[in-house]
Amino acid sequence: MSQLFEDKRQQEIEAYIQGIMSQEQLAIFEEKLANDKDLQEDVLLQESLRDSFREDNWATVPNDTTNETLQELKTKLRDDSYTSISKTIKEVGVDYQQKMLNEEKKQGKRLYYRMAIAAMVILLCALPFLINSQLHSDYDQYANWDSLPSLREKGDTQAKIIEGESLYLSGNYEEAIQYLKANIDTSDPYYSYALIYLGASYFQIDKLEEAHQAYDALIATNTLQSSYGYWYKLLMYLKVENTEKTNEMLTLILSNPDHYNYTKAKEIQEGL
Repeated sequence: MSQLFEDKRQQEIEAYIQGIMSQEQLAIFEEKLANDKDLQEDVLLQESLRDSFREDNWATVPNDTTNETLQELKTKLRDDSYTSISKTIKEVGVDYQQKMLNEEKKQGKRLYYRMAIAAMVILLCALPFLINSQLHSDYDQYANWDSLPSLREKGDTQAKIIEGESLYLSGNYEEAIQYLKANIDTSDPYYSYALIYLGASYFQIDKLEEAHQAYDALIATNTLQSSYGYWYKLLMYLKVENTEKTNEMLTLILSNPDHYNYTKAKEIQEGL
């Protein structure tokens, strides 16, 4: 097969897939397509590769709008960080395809298409695991449940929260919860600190809903410690690998440079 013939063949396939042929050209091409199995395979391979890079039509995954997991993944893939990956793959693909067009072995061209499609499928399948792996890694790096703000270290031994803090640090989380709920209220000058330990105690016994409620209450206090609530909620979302909520908390923390652990939140965001 001559280089000129191969180039024309590829141009015709691309024009057919894009739907830019005239009626006469389309009729001629469809007649050839009906009688040429090699041409049918080339069209299918090139069409599949093209579909792999489209947002609205995935060749390997049905577009099921009721599948929340699929829709979430597709949303992520439209984010700047992932579209840049797709762009890079496409640029590499175009470059490599051009090299393949300069070769006369048709089997090599088909092998490229199969490899490119397979690579895209692997990428789509691997992305959720890569994302979750990063979240888990960030949690391990930044979790600071063992170094909560301490009034005991400040020497304020008269504060009621000291007992709750001691119970937490000794691993008696249930007792810490009972003590803090019974002895600390909104009138206490260290109420915000109590909420930090209350939420952490709930977290340690896997009562995440109650932990989030405690930190929501902390955020609502509008005190100097309010932004601690965003941070500890962020840690919990990293722990359970919730990408959407993680990004939501990062946005809230990074909305104000004075927020607790602003710099660490920025590092996490840059790493995602």
